[in-house]
Amino acid sequence: MYKEYPANKEALKNPDTSYSFTVMRPGGNDTALVMGVIRSGAMRKEINDVLLGIYKNVEQVGFVNLDPISPELMMAGGEFCGNATRSTAWLVLDGHPGEVNIKVSGVKGKLRAGVTPNGEAFAQMPIYADTSRITKDGDNRIVEMEGITQYINFNTKEIEGLSLDEIKQKAMALIRAKNLDRFPAAGVMYSKKEGSNWRIMPIVYVKEVDTLFAETACGSGTTALGLVLAQQKGESIKDVPIVQPTDLPIKVSVKFDGISFGYAQISGPVEKLVEGTLIQKEEFPYVVEQVTHPKDLESALGKGGLTSLYKDIFAEAPYFESFTDAAVNGFFEDYRRDGILLLASNRDGVIGFGAAVPLKSVPDIAEKMGIPPEYRGNRWYIADLGVKREFRRRDIGKKLTTDTIRGIQALGGKVVDLRTSVNNVIALSLYRQLGFMPIPGVTQEVTGERISGVPKTDTRMFLSKNL
Repeated sequence: MYKEYPANKEALKNPDTSYSFTVMRPGGNDTALVMGVIRSGAMRKEINDVLLGIYKNVEQVGFVNLDPISPELMMAGGEFCGNATRSTAWLVLDGHPGEVNIKVSGVKGKLRAGVTPNGEAFAQMPIYADTSRITKDGDNRIVEMEGITQYINFNTKEIEGLSLDEIKQKAMALIRAKNLDRFPAAGVMYSKKEGSNWRIMPIVYVKEVDTLFAETACGSGTTALGLVLAQQKGESIKDVPIVQPTDLPIKVSVKFDGISFGYAQISGPVEKLVEGTLIQKEEFPYVVEQVTHPKDLESALGKGGLTSLYKDIFAEAPYFESFTDAAVNGFFEDYRRDGILLLASNRDGVIGFGAAVPLKSVPDIAEKMGIPPEYRGNRWYIADLGVKREFRRRDIGKKLTTDTIRGIQALGGKVVDLRTSVNNVIALSLYRQLGFMPIPGVTQEVTGERISGVPKTDTRMFLSKNL
């Protein structure tokens, strides 16, 4: 039996481990790339399931070695993926023009991939020269490629009016009927010509991780259609745009002399969405990521529950503070725009946050601490930290703080300052554990509206740490 969505697993089997990852968007086909190639298929599947459970937009997971001398991509199911290959090349080259040869799962030899002068990422596609690898099935075609086999279905009328789930079920039934599920990965590319352009609706099944996705973009499906178009035309094609479900095109080029195929390549824009770390702590997986895109923050504030989480945390002792949604959203937009904003999330939403801004951006705090303007340039201020009540005492606050400090160091910061309530015993214990020392004689009386509706004043103290 196949599962339409990843298994609902909440824990990796290896305790107290962490994995750095980057989420890329090649043509809309959001892909998580985990740093480090893991050979165990079972372990790859566990990480795959956790990341897909947390990031609902991510459709596939790969494991990468970004060494430019010997780069490698291993997909979670051992299949081949053209868009993940393009994304890996982009990361290896850090988005700069160039070319590398990448070892990719599902393919015997290395593939050329890189970044063009205009910033687009490209990847050689693993095709067979022999045209007999393309077989007719009525008006449709079955295209065998290394690592994946695609069924090019020109009969798009059969899916008109169907829901996405119904289309997926129909595609899976076709994959089984044609015995394509014997391959590591198989897809059905519903392909339709619209004017001078082609558009595809890709449904892809990956055997080892047992997933079925209606993909937002598909590089191998784009290539398979390109092979069929070149064969029908009887000659090579170059940079033919194939419109994906995202309405973004992926361009395909195929060399064909009328007898055999020579080379195939896909190209198009690639965007880095998220960098983060997957943490497994006491059989509890969560991710910590830095939020830089406005849309990601908007999603976290709303669907992710960040706004309500902030209000709930500061409504508790020792603060008992009350904030409007607009005020909270404004805080986080300032953090995202001016400083460092980290979020901790699990499959249910945001469970923690940490934020820091340059000290010069909060002059009232700097003045209270007695720091002259000329000494504020290399100092940062940890402005916020909070963890959902039921997830405390799992070192999430510590992880958010240490990652914030690393981010500050990467930006050249030399000193970190912060402020907390003199009654916040748990926070003070954490900060002292991390090397923060109280600034003697510096306190601040802060008055704010409480959940009771009555303004109240409490005492805050300042702490500092040299980096």
